[in-house]
Amino acid sequence: MSNTGAPQGTVLSPFLFTTYTADFQYHSETCHLQKYSDDTVIVGCVENGQEDEYRDLVESFVRWSRENLLQLNVTKTKGMVVDFRKSKSPPSPVCISGKDVEIV
Repeated sequence: MSNTGAPQGTVLSPFLFTTYTADFQYHSETCHLQKYSDDTVIVGCVENGQEDEYRDLVESFVRWSRENLLQLNVTKTKGMVVDFRKSKSPPSPVCISGKDVEIV
């Protein structure tokens, strides 16, 4: 049990999350961070195996969350890969706090 944060399920919680996380923003031609209610999505377009920007953004968000005492729930975090190539190789999973993010 935690005595910090906003209570889950209240009307005020999404507003507080949006306000609290407003200073972390990212948008480029191939990656961006999207926040909705109390969820965060990192979208990256990876071409020719160049995942550096995407993985750096994930790492930056994890570091920012830790520095701002925002706890990420890694078990609820999922990765989704949409791959249009003919020959597909499975991507290596993103690792957060020593745990691999499940690819769905």
